[in-house]
Amino acid sequence: MMNLSNVYHYYSGQMVIPKENFRSNSQKKDDLKTLYQNIVKQNQYSPFYKFTFSSATQAYTIGIKEAAMSLERDSESLGGKEDTLNEMKAVSTNESILNASLQSNANDDLPDRLSIQVNQLATGQTNVGTYLPSGETAFTPGNYSLGIAVGKNQYTFNLKVNPGETNQQIQRNLADSINSNHIGIHATLRNNRVEGTAALVLRSDEIGSPEDNGLIFHFDETYIENDITTALGLDHVDTMPSDAQFTINDVEHTSSSNRISLNHALDVDLLATSDKPVMVYLAPDEDKIVDKLDDFLASYNDLIDIAKNGFHQKGASRLYHDITGITRRYRDAITNAGLNVDDDGYLSRTNDADSAQIKELFDEELSGFPSDIHRVTEKMILNPLDYIDKTIVTYPNTTNNYPNPYIPSKYSGLLFNDYA
Repeated sequence: MMNLSNVYHYYSGQMVIPKENFRSNSQKKDDLKTLYQNIVKQNQYSPFYKFTFSSATQAYTIGIKEAAMSLERDSESLGGKEDTLNEMKAVSTNESILNASLQSNANDDLPDRLSIQVNQLATGQTNVGTYLPSGETAFTPGNYSLGIAVGKNQYTFNLKVNPGETNQQIQRNLADSINSNHIGIHATLRNNRVEGTAALVLRSDEIGSPEDNGLIFHFDETYIENDITTALGLDHVDTMPSDAQFTINDVEHTSSSNRISLNHALDVDLLATSDKPVMVYLAPDEDKIVDKLDDFLASYNDLIDIAKNGFHQKGASRLYHDITGITRRYRDAITNAGLNVDDDGYLSRTNDADSAQIKELFDEELSGFPSDIHRVTEKMILNPLDYIDKTIVTYPNTTNNYPNPYIPSKYSGLLFNDYA
């Protein structure tokens, strides 16, 4: 006899759970127990039906459940208190001085407004060599070396000077050699076209003062023969490494980086110094709210589509009445939020959509709209079979009201269609 358990495990292993359902519809053990108990309780008072479960009927019924689950999820996302920061953005009053952005895992432990003044940016170390005549030759042909210490790492570069090579060619060859080895220093040439000279410039990738308040890199000539450091003047420090200095709400701070993080929630990039404080505050992110609203409208209109396209089912008219009844009851609030309900019951967003009014519409403490959505979608999720054609076989026993074990068994496939 075939082992059906093996068949189930084979097919369940081939299925991929939709990510949005896995994240948003994952439920706690107690929630699942409540869902089961609601199904059993409903069946205690429901007749036993007979129906034909054709492919079209299955697609219609599962479509109701999926759209209802999406609608409930999208409604909760617009009114969820714990997701408030996800709909906010950080705003800087002067983005040429500093830029601010909220981290994806930002929490509520963040002031509404911050006053930040940038007194000094963090800088790296810059060494500028001697300006040498670009077209002349200051080095006799031969082999030369350059020793650079970057932090605790020592690097030695060997340079061969060929007859006829100009100073600028030698400088460029050494710069290319340094850059190709990625030692944490970037080398460039600085030209003085008026005088026809060029200098080799070395800049550290790292910024901020080292722990010993010294240099990020330096040159070591003690163990190298025919060292070229002095001849090129590379030991001249033009800019010392330094930390950023700034104030937050008049309290002084320093940082070895020009990007600072506040409470692991807000990132601030220091871009330039300022003579006066720049304000950083939180404001609604219109784009995120509109995206969530569009998801809600799509889910709502999906249910309208299912009801209008399910004309072959007598229950489709009841489905249409249940879903459009919500918007009829809250038409004024929906209109104030900048939404439009057309003659067919479809919802759309107008150019006058107001994020504050939208948040108020989906706030359970201020509006009954989300609770009505939950009530209707819970009914659809719990028993989408209520919207299909069926024949009553037996009425419930109103004396004892025993649970009917067959209907939950029949319905279980609709509960888990995402998984098997």
